[in-house]
Amino acid sequence: MLLAFGGKRPRVARTAFIHPAATVIGDVTIGGHSSVWPGAVVRGDFASIKIGDYVCVQDNAVIHPADVYGKTTRYLPVKVGNRVVIGHNALLHGCTVGDDCIIGAGSIIFNGARLRGGTLVGMGAVVLANAEVPSRTIVVGIPARPLRRLLDEEFERIRVQAEGYAKLARRYKRGRR
Repeated sequence: MLLAFGGKRPRVARTAFIHPAATVIGDVTIGGHSSVWPGAVVRGDFASIKIGDYVCVQDNAVIHPADVYGKTTRYLPVKVGNRVVIGHNALLHGCTVGDDCIIGAGSIIFNGARLRGGTLVGMGAVVLANAEVPSRTIVVGIPARPLRRLLDEEFERIRVQAEGYAKLARRYKRGRR
């Protein structure tokens, strides 16, 4: 479901797929060959959300800008690069995710966190506010900490997985054949 909010409508590439049971609201841009699956919520009300090409937002994931309260309220947008797989039940909140990343199921990426390209966040990991994860690093745990560098073959599998979800989304767009 695509909904306007505050005078802003989601902008979705013609080749992207939004499942009818997903919700996309407000100031959201979704790039080509990306997909948003059942139960996922992409809510661009406080600030913008920009999702690149070949991004898969899996079932029940939530993407939302941050609202940071202090003497004044600040709003942090969400930026997701290209060829990113966001696992089931993951939360991206006011963060930046580089290209070629996997966000494991049940993970949380919190306010102001930055994942550089080629990052793999393990299932259930919590990347704390304002943390920065170096390129091609696997992080795990609560709070997330580096496990090791991503191997070349693991890095290549991120691209293959992102392209695989784009193919599945094309099948859904054609009528679930």
